Amino acid sequence: MSKVECIGKVTATENKPTTCTTVNFWMRHDVIIRPFDIVRIEHISASGKKCSYSYAIVKELSFITDSAGHLANYVSSDFGDIDTSPLNERLGTTIAEAEILGNSENIEMPIRDGARVEWANADEIRHALGVDNLKQPIAAGYMETSRGDEIRVDFEARYLVGPEAGHLNISGISGLASKTSYSMFLLNALQQRMGDEVSIVLFNVKGPDLLAVDEPNESLTKSQNTEWRKCGLEPLPLKNVTYFYPYSKQHKDIFTSSYAPREILEKQIKDKRAFNYYYDVETFKGGEEGNETDVGREKLSLLFSDIDDPQSTMESCIHALGDIEAETWEKLREEIENKTEKGQNGKKDISVQSWRKFNRLIRTRTEHDIFSEERPEKDRRQKLLIEAIKELRPGKVLVIDIAPLSDYLQCLVFGDVIRTVFDAKLNLYSDVERDQLGKVVIFADELNKYAPSSSGSRDRTLTRWLLEITERGRSLGTILFGAEQFRSDIHARVLGNCATNIYGRTNPVELAKAADYKHLFSQSNKATITRMNQGEMLLQHSVFRTALIKARFPFPAYKQLTK
Repeated sequence: MSKVECIGKVTATENKPTTCTTVNFWMRHDVIIRPFDIVRIEHISASGKKCSYSYAIVKELSFITDSAGHLANYVSSDFGDIDTSPLNERLGTTIAEAEILGNSENIEMPIRDGARVEWANADEIRHALGVDNLKQPIAAGYMETSRGDEIRVDFEARYLVGPEAGHLNISGISGLASKTSYSMFLLNALQQRMGDEVSIVLFNVKGPDLLAVDEPNESLTKSQNTEWRKCGLEPLPLKNVTYFYPYSKQHKDIFTSSYAPREILEKQIKDKRAFNYYYDVETFKGGEEGNETDVGREKLSLLFSDIDDPQSTMESCIHALGDIEAETWEKLREEIENKTEKGQNGKKDISVQSWRKFNRLIRTRTEHDIFSEERPEKDRRQKLLIEAIKELRPGKVLVIDIAPLSDYLQCLVFGDVIRTVFDAKLNLYSDVERDQLGKVVIFADELNKYAPSSSGSRDRTLTRWLLEITERGRSLGTILFGAEQFRSDIHARVLGNCATNIYGRTNPVELAKAADYKHLFSQSNKATITRMNQGEMLLQHSVFRTALIKARFPFPAYKQLTK
């Protein structure tokens, strides 16, 4: 191997010795280095070679001098004269604290004092991180070193979308174009690398944000296109995308209240890629023939996901609806209204007062036009979401717009979709096989709405379903990609089941609240995460040999409808 420039040497002292996992080294005065840079260090060899190499990632930097204290420095400047030049400069150097990632000969002995420290090249860095021999690499971004090298970073598909591990969570301040942009970059990488294995379900939760993900971003610059190729990908939008918008009786020609620009909607309608979803009464009566789980009535409880129901009176009323024969929403409301009268027949353990409360809520919360019956006019393009999911196949993307809906309706649609996907994966539908859908990746922003850290007296229906997905889903090929502003707001078990975690810029208050930041982040990492730029994230993944990697990712390749 050709001689590599030495940038410093290991220093081991009585107070700060080297260990099997940590090392300190001083550097030449002209060397510029920063946290997350990776270096190689000469070490003893067990194979007869001159030396082996250990690789370390810089965690913290400090500058020390031979001064006894700050007052001594003040005195040496002629008692505070800022124009005075000292006769003798203080002896000082920069000390780097680094974490050992591994050794070329798997030697786990502490590195000895005076060992040479050198820059690691791109191949050595990928080997040190553990991403050089992945079976099925999925682009995760690229690293930039202080020396100017750019190194592609990959996730291992088996630990991202199963079966070894699965699920991903992204957190960070809203408005920095990071969480959604990184999620879409990663989903694009999955489609480009595993298009014949993975299908995708996206929930649009903010304005028209994700309602043109198959339209190219014509404003991409040459350098932004180059960033995609640094990650081993082409700067292309998603393909094979179908859009589902909430049905509305108004808005002639489009029959939806979506925030999507009309010209975008009209193009999707013309290409037969846009449909309007609705809910008929049959959806909530209980499943279909062959589906023994009978979760229809449970889905109705999603309408009350924001209401604490410690005595389960709501659930009791919902369960009692199985005795009601109704083919339309109006008929169902009339039957419920009848139970609010004294002397009504039915389950005696449900009071009239409970039925009256339930009646008020059901009438208020089913006023939206998505609660309707199918209309014969084809131009309304009505379709049940269960039909869309049964038609999902590897390589296809389903975008479901829930942005115009209130929070409780968003919970209904989200819960309905994840439960339908999960039931399909359990082979509970007679007309679709588990393997037909491929690995289904479900992406949802604002995850705190669906799996909050505190959900009242007990976990609500939607939270229970999300826990089932994150705890059992990877073995069935159902993977959750979730995003939120604050990790501290998310149910601990949902986060705990995510094998991959992405950290975007956040604020100091959140750093003090979330356990991840307290135990995983060094002081340097905490400082880094509060001032990261757009396009930068900290990555944690099962195959990495270090807790966190700082990486960049390219600008979205799909049309930006919001800025």
